[in-house]
Amino acid sequence: MPATPPLPRVLAPPAPAAPATLGADRVELFDDGARVVRLLVDTIAGAQRQVDAEIYEFDRRDLLRALLQARLRGVTVTVIADPTVARNLAALAELRRAGARVVYYPDDKYQIDHVKLLIVDQRVAMFGGMNWGADSYRNQDFELRLRGPSVTRLERIFQTDLAHCGAILNVPLPPITAGVGRLVELLVTVPAQDIRPAIIDRIVKARRYIFVEMYVMTDTGVMLGLQDAAARGVQVFVLFDPEQGLNQLAVDRLRAGGVFCRFYRSRGEKLHAKAMVVDGSVLVVGSANWSTSGFTSNHELDAVVESAAISAMALERMERDWRQSA
Repeated sequence: MPATPPLPRVLAPPAPAAPATLGADRVELFDDGARVVRLLVDTIAGAQRQVDAEIYEFDRRDLLRALLQARLRGVTVTVIADPTVARNLAALAELRRAGARVVYYPDDKYQIDHVKLLIVDQRVAMFGGMNWGADSYRNQDFELRLRGPSVTRLERIFQTDLAHCGAILNVPLPPITAGVGRLVELLVTVPAQDIRPAIIDRIVKARRYIFVEMYVMTDTGVMLGLQDAAARGVQVFVLFDPEQGLNQLAVDRLRAGGVFCRFYRSRGEKLHAKAMVVDGSVLVVGSANWSTSGFTSNHELDAVVESAAISAMALERMERDWRQSA
């Protein structure tokens, strides 16, 4: 295995407080879990009419209080939860008693609802890889905040999920499409299968470098794509969570194909991110692990963001994690 080359040079990223304007959307990226929690609480506190949330893990008390206080103000609160996560039950029961609508996603065998999504007043949305668990903020993760037309599409995804839960009856919903050509593409698995093809397409189009942070990677197609990219001269870096045993198999395979791999140096937190930067211009980020379940059976939500500014912010964090993991 050759020595690791110098990392891609990153232009100074914009201040995180300055949203990137992408078409009619305003997009922000965050990598500080404690700050994301504060933003989630503040966003819910600003709700005037409607809060929609779809979440895999949920036992964080300040987020629960924010939703309960929204109900006390007369805000309509709807939560879609995964039925397999026992730690959620107490918070969901409190929400029901407060008059919130709480429904369970109808998981199939080998499936979970892995989405982490908040939409407030159909004007602002936040989603990414971070759960609403008590300790989720400690993990290395990425979160997007959006305003603009993409929020309308996220609301459509949420309403489609409500229909899938049986909570909306006899309401025709337009089909969800991947939105190719937008500066912010929103991608789902179940009912669509958008995420894996979009990731492979971006890997195939890479010309200079690919940088990935990944909690779990088992999918043969993306691993072959990363190896093919390395073979044609693209510098490929992948940083893995160290506690997921299957990642060692991915590391062995990728290194054999010329991909530079490291395990995240943890101080007790997880590398929970599922993110990729390509050529300093594209960020893929969301809830989907690069695994069979993440790409095919789980309900997942990812975004492809065409922005040098947003990509630079993600890459700055990825490079820092890479250096600290040497």
